[in-house]
Amino acid sequence: MTGRPRWSALNSYVVGVTASGGLILLALARSDGAAALPHMPATFWLLSAFMLIGEVRYIVLPHTGQHEAITTTSCLCLAVLLGWGVAPTALVLAASSIISDLYRRKEARKVLFNAAQYTIALAACGAILAALDVRPPFDVRNLPAFFLAALAYLLINKVLVRIAVALHQQVALDLRRLRGTGVEILPEAILVVMAPLVVVVAERSIWLALLLPLPMVGVHLACRAAVDAEANRAAAEAAVASARVVAAEQARLAQAEQAVARRLQESERLKENLLATVSHELRTPLAGMLGAIATLEQRGHLLSPELRQEFVVMAGRQGKRLKELIEDLLLAATLEQIPSERLLSPPVDAAFLASQACEDVRRSDPHQPVVASLDGSLPVRAAPDALLQVLTNLLDNAVKHSPESAAIYLEARRRGEHALISVQDAGPGVPLAERERIFERFIRLDGGDTTRRGGGVGLGLYVARQLARSQGGDLRVGDPVGARGGARFELLLPLAAEPVEVEPIEPPLAPVAQATQAAQAAQALPVHEAATPDAS
Repeated sequence: MTGRPRWSALNSYVVGVTASGGLILLALARSDGAAALPHMPATFWLLSAFMLIGEVRYIVLPHTGQHEAITTTSCLCLAVLLGWGVAPTALVLAASSIISDLYRRKEARKVLFNAAQYTIALAACGAILAALDVRPPFDVRNLPAFFLAALAYLLINKVLVRIAVALHQQVALDLRRLRGTGVEILPEAILVVMAPLVVVVAERSIWLALLLPLPMVGVHLACRAAVDAEANRAAAEAAVASARVVAAEQARLAQAEQAVARRLQESERLKENLLATVSHELRTPLAGMLGAIATLEQRGHLLSPELRQEFVVMAGRQGKRLKELIEDLLLAATLEQIPSERLLSPPVDAAFLASQACEDVRRSDPHQPVVASLDGSLPVRAAPDALLQVLTNLLDNAVKHSPESAAIYLEARRRGEHALISVQDAGPGVPLAERERIFERFIRLDGGDTTRRGGGVGLGLYVARQLARSQGGDLRVGDPVGARGGARFELLLPLAAEPVEVEPIEPPLAPVAQATQAAQAAQALPVHEAATPDAS
């Protein structure tokens, strides 16, 4: 069910002005205005007819819509006021306004409001003339008083309309706009100056009064031309502004196209580098594995058990390296296409997982010392596999960039509401300008690094950061601690409120142990060797 519309300030204002104007008009009619109308001369009615025509043929100002207009009514009504007084002028002006608004099919409240605001303004003008003892017929000596009264008429009329416009638009009344623009001021000034001349001409001869429409038409046409010029100027300014916007948009699009072209060129370059890097990195362990297998296949019966075992271990190590490279490529592609979402995992001990990662490095690289400093339990909500993968990638990266037998330092402690796990190597470090770039895909800064060991396609740090952020944390490059130098990576994870119960995690076997275990299993099986031609 729809309720009745609320009574607004605009409605109250319109009712107040309409009631005030109606009471004033009624008082003027009961005084001597209505009784004097039948006795008015033909000149009065001629000017009244011209007043009606001017009211009907007004010019709407382009910047105010239907609220304000330019009309010749002010000249004629002031002339009639000077010649025949306030009461008959107010009645004729109100009638002209009502007829004009009805002709234009305006709302009833607008019809009554317009007639009322005309009446109030004209009554104030008449009150000023009466206070200055200026009465019909017009005398040239009364010009100063007339101009003062005419100014009051125009000002009151404009103020009443401006208040209505402000209430309708729900904005504050701007009194600075009362002075109007040049399009409004010039016609009003001309019409006020013409009013005494109209009175003089009309009193002299009715035939001369018939010529009054000519200057009125001239003023009307001049006002129309000025209004059209103002509208054209505003349209031109809007067109210029629109052209500037279009030019700016075209410039932006051109810059965007250039940026896209640069990105495509960079993407093409990265693709070529990726193909070269991936093919090289995949080919190296594959060649080593195939070479070891081919040697065992062709010359295995000529090798000692110890040498055969060494080739088996070599093939297993190269196979593991090839498997890790392929897994990095697949994981990077998965993270790129389907961003990881953080899951509400049960809390795990980040310090325990860090110690497990250190043990894995010690098994796989027994000649690479890893110094761990763990500050008690660090409960975090993270997937154990993801967290262990991040730590493994960081430690592997430290091993690749550190000289053999140089210590790697891992530290796990609390920092505020976060767990901080840092890994610092003994390599050449990361330049300050490259600290964000190294987390991009396929980026390696080892062009002149003679200490780097092992391969890689530049995905380890990218995968590590993506996994860290998927668990609600972050991975960044920090400043090295102490005089050791090298690169320092810091993993931040939010601490969980509840403690955790740590269950031992079986660490993965190192590549050498895997190869040894596979060799022992192979020796336990019966072996059927094919006959080999005698080398002699």
